[in-house]
Amino acid sequence: FTIFNPLDEACSDAFYLPALPPELCAENEGVTLQPVVRADGTDATAVYGLSRPALGSAVLRLRRTSVPGGGQSPFVFTGDTLTTPHLRVRFDGSGAIISLITRADGMEWCGGPMNQFLCGEDVPAGWDGWDIDADCAMKLAPTARLLERRVTVNGPMELRIHSVYAVCEHSTLTQDAVFRADTPLVEWESSLVWNEKHRLLKTAFHTNVRARFARCETQFGCIQRPTTRNDSLEQAKFEVCCHKYADLSEPSYGVALLNDCKYGVSVEGGRIALSLAKGGMRPDPRGDEGVYTFRYAFLPHTGGFCAQSVVRPAYAFQYAALPASGEGLPSEPLVRVDAANVMPETVKPCEDGGHAFILRLYECEGSYARTRLSLAPGCSGAQLCDMLEQPFAPCPAELEFRPFEIKTLRITYTDREDTP
Repeated sequence: FTIFNPLDEACSDAFYLPALPPELCAENEGVTLQPVVRADGTDATAVYGLSRPALGSAVLRLRRTSVPGGGQSPFVFTGDTLTTPHLRVRFDGSGAIISLITRADGMEWCGGPMNQFLCGEDVPAGWDGWDIDADCAMKLAPTARLLERRVTVNGPMELRIHSVYAVCEHSTLTQDAVFRADTPLVEWESSLVWNEKHRLLKTAFHTNVRARFARCETQFGCIQRPTTRNDSLEQAKFEVCCHKYADLSEPSYGVALLNDCKYGVSVEGGRIALSLAKGGMRPDPRGDEGVYTFRYAFLPHTGGFCAQSVVRPAYAFQYAALPASGEGLPSEPLVRVDAANVMPETVKPCEDGGHAFILRLYECEGSYARTRLSLAPGCSGAQLCDMLEQPFAPCPAELEFRPFEIKTLRITYTDREDTP
């Protein structure tokens, strides 16, 4: 397989392939294959430890072996407690996490149940399919019932706890809680069968982090939202928009709730609640009935909020590796920057054609940054341009960014057919 990395930094985190025969193992040094069963019941193979260059590709080579693969599991699960290489976790009878401790520092992150499902009546005064009114928060209650729970995967790199919930009167949620041996991040891989009218479903994480503001990602940056309700302005922010992450951080540590497609969140005190489904009936009386698949994750981190602790893990969670069958040529990184808080966010063809592509970068922390830009061999020049891709100046050797500044570059390259 040829594995493409859509991120702007080298990584070796897990990705999934279709189920491989058990007699296959990886030729690449340090790579582990583990058979898994996904939340939807399909078989797959998890690949851990394959290093992929930034905006480049790597080749995963497989061979047959007579020695059975796998290895000893580092996970210890006893029904209501779980120990991983990074975490000690305890569950209650409903399946929610009631204690989550990072083993490296002994920090307890729970201030109440985590991954607790809340459902309540949602009848907004207007714009039924879009609005959430403030009184909805008073109607939310933990109504979910745990119907089934079992361990479906327990291997050297990954453990999955499969759960089925009746989250509302007519809706069920099938979910895998995924714990990994190489990270403290906990992921929930979910499939929701939604058949509700005028109902709102959330998952709530009660943490013991205390911060005046939560950072909610928006395009090319983040917005600080108050975690208090002291005046009418703060009370109006009972539900706000977030893209890849919502983060609560004190100066030396914090937590982030990552997601791949759910963009409404409420943060009050130490609680982060992510909106999962809404049962509006206008303009379409069928509402949003159907089957939805989505993922979200809880990430405890040290060092407070920064690009390396929150933003880059959120990008990695959002943009998984892209596998393709067959052996391609391993490629060099297309673009590299040496400042962690400068994100090469967009790589796209130039609208006016020619031998050029557009590179758009931005500063993601809200701080000053300087960085050098390294381009792959074959790139012959770079120009600064506006958002309409009109060049206005040569690109300097070192780029300077103000907080949340966006820069757009036009990169020219040499066509292989024109090369002697």
